[in-house]
Amino acid sequence: MVTYTVHERYEASGTLAGRAQAVTFVKDGFAWAALVFPVLWLLYHRMWIVLAGFIVLFAVLRGLLSVAELNNEVLGWALAGVSILFAFQANDLRRWSLARRGFWLVGPVSGASRAACETRFFDAWLAAQGTQRSAELGQATPGAAHKSDAGDEVIGLFPDPGG
Repeated sequence: MVTYTVHERYEASGTLAGRAQAVTFVKDGFAWAALVFPVLWLLYHRMWIVLAGFIVLFAVLRGLLSVAELNNEVLGWALAGVSILFAFQANDLRRWSLARRGFWLVGPVSGASRAACETRFFDAWLAAQGTQRSAELGQATPGAAHKSDAGDEVIGLFPDPGG
């Protein structure tokens, strides 16, 4: 079972399809791609501030270890340790970057796979959008049904058929 957090952009377009396109899923847990290809992973997710911090951290660590005149084996282990720590925190840093770019946390979703999580989320999300839209329409038309003089029922904001 995997868990994803779901993020939606604040300025998503008004259409339901446009809002659905702006939804982003971020896996919870260890990021293997961030361990193997950390710079490419950061570039792919457009995490510029984190990329700059990552490069500075590696440069400072390399500089400190070379000043201490440790051998290359110690340097390699230190850099590997930083890479492992980064891979554990990579998705949390991605959530932080999304929040900085105007995304808000909709909530978590769990399932057997990413496709199952997406299906589960969008089923609930679309139902909630329909309920929310119905409530908005209900508030806009407090007296949804009107009776005319002839006894015919008129629904919505339409005028009486006789008037």
